[in-house]
Amino acid sequence: MKTWPRWLYGLCLVLLWQGFQAPAMADNAENLYFAHVHTQGSAWSLRVNDIFVRDNSKVAYADYSPSIGMEVREGRNTLSLLFSPVTGKNDETGEYEYALHDGVEIDIAIERNHWKTQDQERLHLLRLRYNEDSGRFESLDETAGGEPRQLSQAHMRSSGDWQLGEYRNIIFGGGWTLDGYRLDIHFRLDDAISPPDWRGRAVELEDTPQLRRELREAYRRIYGMIERGDGEAIFQELEPIWQRAAYMLTTESSARAFIEEGELGLARYRQNRPDGAVLLPEPYWEGSPEDDQVEFMANNRLVRIRPNPILWERPPEGSENFIAFPVAFYRTQDGKWHVGDVVNNL
Repeated sequence: MKTWPRWLYGLCLVLLWQGFQAPAMADNAENLYFAHVHTQGSAWSLRVNDIFVRDNSKVAYADYSPSIGMEVREGRNTLSLLFSPVTGKNDETGEYEYALHDGVEIDIAIERNHWKTQDQERLHLLRLRYNEDSGRFESLDETAGGEPRQLSQAHMRSSGDWQLGEYRNIIFGGGWTLDGYRLDIHFRLDDAISPPDWRGRAVELEDTPQLRRELREAYRRIYGMIERGDGEAIFQELEPIWQRAAYMLTTESSARAFIEEGELGLARYRQNRPDGAVLLPEPYWEGSPEDDQVEFMANNRLVRIRPNPILWERPPEGSENFIAFPVAFYRTQDGKWHVGDVVNNL
């Protein structure tokens, strides 16, 4: 019986499981990587190398440890927290207001776990607390647990320097947006990490009416595969992504083994799934592409629409219990669109 975790990266939910004992296969990556983000007083969206990891709408308090194994790379990495210290809602305009205040605190660490030895390395990148009297963030030398900050380990390190700037239009899962700030901090990894398939192939994108029309058509193409029940076409489209996920996150030897390891396999991409979930109709895209909430990532090499256009609804009908296929796309020099990532929605 296999003892490794079941990672279902192709869905919007990703199982994060730590402390396991199974060794990695010799040909697979031997490390898992996590970010530990603790905040008070802010909603936020986390990115690594400008690729979305997860968002948080709990303003008062949040504590999450998402996987960043698909986003990190060998050498220099950038972790970014796009955050909005929401203070309330303007009754006249209906807009959320934000301001830095004494209740805003940010604590971020990253962790490297070795599958075989169970050795763990952790960098405590920063712990910041805003001081209204001084009008700036103060950097604290101890973690929330009272431990000294650690900025150097055997296989990763950081200077601990950070940059803060204004940021507009932070997009959240439901497609709603907030203005706020962008906090960047850099760290280095010594591990050899295979790059994603789109790296070196994707061209830089610009938000234009034509791009928005083409992006909708890219979604419709994937939607059509699901509608026709063409799981093999979906597999061919996403094989490079699933192959890399198998290598980086599991002990599976191939993209095929990775996607079939789950109970549903490719059957999860049918119009009527075996678990009873039903694909929502295409009229979900009614309206003008100009109204789509478009999110660019990877320095404008990846793009997606939020909220996700491809959704199944779990029974009963009208439950509003949805399963998303959160794909992001890139375009090559010849103008063709390809799925470049399956982006976790959490």
